[in-house]
Amino acid sequence: MKKKILIITTTLLILAGGFSSCKDKNELVEIPFTEYSLIGTQCQWTNLDYNGKVIIINSSAELEKYIDCVEGIYPEIDFSKWTLLLAHGMENHLVYPKYKSLQQHSTQSYVMKVNLEPAFATVITYWQVPIIVNKIADDVVIELIVTKNP
Repeated sequence: MKKKILIITTTLLILAGGFSSCKDKNELVEIPFTEYSLIGTQCQWTNLDYNGKVIIINSSAELEKYIDCVEGIYPEIDFSKWTLLLAHGMENHLVYPKYKSLQQHSTQSYVMKVNLEPAFATVITYWQVPIIVNKIADDVVIELIVTKNP
């Protein structure tokens, strides 16, 4: 009888562990962020491929690769606490990034969503979405999902 109870208990514990790990894999956690802007400076984004990817920036030296200033400086970031995520892409018509979100899928996997609002002009647009988040590792994977309003 004790052997049967032990087998049943062990089986239930294994199943419970399996179900709880499945839930963790599918659950997205909303990550708070602060938008970062070069507006008001004499700086602009540079050296971007505009390939629909997210760049993870964890130091001032890395950030300097992507910012070009005519004069003055850009807003500082304390990289001991924060990471700058720089999503960027290109569209064949004028768009404005409107809605942004960042969700964590697992310790190594994030999803960044950007919604582009179209304007009534047919001009190629290079867009950037820089956000500051709590420090994350350089080796995480960030999937960029870009949607467009009609």
